[in-house]
Amino acid sequence: MPTTAADPDIEALYGILDAVGAIIDDLYEQELVANRAQKILRQWLTGHGGAPDDFAAKQCLVAMASELEAFTPSATGQTLIERHLKRWQAQTPVDQAALAALHAARFRLVRVVGRAGPDQVELRDLVSGEMLILLDALIAPEAAGIDTAMRLCPLGDGFHAVISPLFAMDQAMLDDALTFVRPGRPLGHRCVASLYRNVARRGFIAMPQVDDTVDPEDLEALIESLQKNLSPVKRLVMAWVIDAAYEDELIAETRQMADVENAVDVFGALAEMDGSEPAGLQEAHERIAAIFIETLALRAHSGLSHAVDALDQIAARIAGFIAQDKMDPQAGLLFEQFRARHGAKVSDKTASADIDRVIERIRALRARTVEHGCTEAEAMAAAAKVSELLARHDITLDEVAVRRSECEGISVTTGRKRRSPIDGCMNTIARFCDCRVWSETARDGNVHYVFFGLRGDVAAAHFLYDLILDTFESESAAFRAGKIYHEAGSGQRRTALNSFQYGLASGIAAKLDTIKQARTASTAVTTGFDLVAVKTSVVDDEIDRLGLNLTAKTSQSRRRVNPGAFAAGQIAGSRFEPDAALPG
Repeated sequence: MPTTAADPDIEALYGILDAVGAIIDDLYEQELVANRAQKILRQWLTGHGGAPDDFAAKQCLVAMASELEAFTPSATGQTLIERHLKRWQAQTPVDQAALAALHAARFRLVRVVGRAGPDQVELRDLVSGEMLILLDALIAPEAAGIDTAMRLCPLGDGFHAVISPLFAMDQAMLDDALTFVRPGRPLGHRCVASLYRNVARRGFIAMPQVDDTVDPEDLEALIESLQKNLSPVKRLVMAWVIDAAYEDELIAETRQMADVENAVDVFGALAEMDGSEPAGLQEAHERIAAIFIETLALRAHSGLSHAVDALDQIAARIAGFIAQDKMDPQAGLLFEQFRARHGAKVSDKTASADIDRVIERIRALRARTVEHGCTEAEAMAAAAKVSELLARHDITLDEVAVRRSECEGISVTTGRKRRSPIDGCMNTIARFCDCRVWSETARDGNVHYVFFGLRGDVAAAHFLYDLILDTFESESAAFRAGKIYHEAGSGQRRTALNSFQYGLASGIAAKLDTIKQARTASTAVTTGFDLVAVKTSVVDDEIDRLGLNLTAKTSQSRRRVNPGAFAAGQIAGSRFEPDAALPG
């Protein structure tokens, strides 16, 4: 029989135990522990079945993973719990006793001898033979004779507290654990990791208890929290391992997640693998890496400005981490191999010679603007010729030629960081030219717009944007010289000008939509098929292939409007003639 003080103060010991629990709970609630615990659970279970259905088994596995992460030494030799204890401020003698108990915690292989009182359980250390008293009110008398493992903290008066999950071991688990015993040395984290992994894979054996006071909903909330704290790439990897049958959906999701940060993450993880991972884990990482590289290369080939140097950025980021000794050098070699294998893939569509000629003529005509030195009459003639080429292009283009055409993106730099009235024309320009448009914020904070679609349509959209930009400048100058602007007064002139420009955008958009509707109806009659629908299908397919996740945003801002100035802008916009001239 172990000897204790004649009348131990059980209430005081429980006070220390509660303080120990508070310190551990504070550590386990940190995101770092949750993230790493989820990784441990995944390593245990992937390839060895999913999470158990039994509540007590789930509770045990979550607690095991968190406890293992907290007490496993890092590369510096310190554990998370040790670093946590250094930061913990002891406010009372009870706190000080709790810190001392945690510093003295040891992992032991023990056998339950039996209950010795309402709050006492006798244990025998299976390595040293030492008899111990556990402060516990839940372990049932039926647990006598059961072998288990516990991390025990000495509370004083000969009592110990268990701060690890309760479970029972069969003989095979005990035999495996005993192989880690070294004379004169405490059991280390390798023994803990091996034992907990065996419990996860071979099956949880419950420790008989008097009562289970844990709410199942609390455990489900904890598991959900752990899953949410996984990085995006880790969640994607698990989806490939678990839901591999849904390949099309997984490929689409992977393409949408293709960016520099996620690619660096996946190559860093690949470099750490040594072949001992659960089945399917390495294959999932390799598949994701290949799709990332191929998608980023395709985006660059399509002319999307944000992806032009993405592969070079990945290489530089990986090299930087390797130089700082934060990533295995193998990551750089793997990236170059994947880049050579998957980065050279480009679109297999062949643009027709006719489309190429149209594109080149439109590009040449784009340069013929007043801003670039030609006369207004020459600029007007250029605009008319572009409209003629577009119309002829649509009339002579059949469905096969459309589907053989190659898509590309052209980025338009606005040189500003905020929205402007001309932005209200962007979607109309895209509709008019049968392409898509979206905004991006560049590294310098400036707003960019990307027109994406068939090559000829994108070139025409770029030309039309320049034409509208010139219109805004000339019409705004005329408005500032007019009656409404001068009568507004110095404090209201900014509002008047903005109102005019919003009206101008509204008028131009209405005019373009009217022209587009007439042209679409004429083209459908001439060609015998809906050209716009075919183009939309081609462009949407290419956007999916590039993994572009476009979301619509609505502006909630309120602005003051000068009705007269807005109406004047609409009238000026109605005079816009993309088919004939630059507005004067």
